[in-house]
Amino acid sequence: MNYKISLFVSLLLLTSIFLIPDVPKARAHSDKVFEAFAIEAPVMDGVINDDEWKDAATVTFSIPEGDATIYVMNDRRNLYFAAKVSDNTLDEIVNVALDIFTIDFDVRHDGELFTIGEDTISIGARNRYGDGFVGPGLDILDDSITNVDGLVGRQGNYNHFEIVHDFNSGDANDLSAVIGDTIGVRFLLFDQSGSDVRTISVYPTDVDPNDDDQSMWADIVIAESPDGPSGSGSGGFPVTEVGIVVVLLGWAAYFGFLVRKRQRS
Repeated sequence: MNYKISLFVSLLLLTSIFLIPDVPKARAHSDKVFEAFAIEAPVMDGVINDDEWKDAATVTFSIPEGDATIYVMNDRRNLYFAAKVSDNTLDEIVNVALDIFTIDFDVRHDGELFTIGEDTISIGARNRYGDGFVGPGLDILDDSITNVDGLVGRQGNYNHFEIVHDFNSGDANDLSAVIGDTIGVRFLLFDQSGSDVRTISVYPTDVDPNDDDQSMWADIVIAESPDGPSGSGSGGFPVTEVGIVVVLLGWAAYFGFLVRKRQRS
């Protein structure tokens, strides 16, 4: 009898542990959050296809020449970014007038300063992509290992930027994240407009492109596959109302047994 009781209590304890819900990780930035899993990886061809980016988290905001939409999603290895930007031209004169989409990361997720060791990537006209980091002099240095790819194209009155970045490449100068992690981010759109009027649009829109303060940046949550790591939708043991009720009834039955046992003795 004691053996059966011990087994019953052990099962209750084990089940209770698995039914404890995950506590969301603290975020150090604004309430602007991107979280989306790419069921199928988009093709980096400089054309933002609605079917390819249908799973992405998006935001649309105003810029001097019209509007811009940013797309963010990830699979089990990469972060995928795209920007569809109103523009009267695709400026592509290298070192003179180059339209660029840049993503800066708060890899420490501390909401403090964009400083030494932080990761940054970019994709520009003529398909000039970059993988860099903040160096000791607080300038942007090129990473010796390039872990980005992408293309830029023009569709109608919009420039299309697509870029992909490994979120856990092992490169010391890159961000290092796993599924479920949160990373701070800001997006910068450089519009050269030939060589006369040059603007920098930023998202979040209340962030200054020349300010290194990361406290108001957006967040990216590295999303888990809807199928979970082992085929379950929640990525583990599901927390359901039925499961909780079953465990509570089990504990009630156990304590009731203890009370009856004491009364008999």
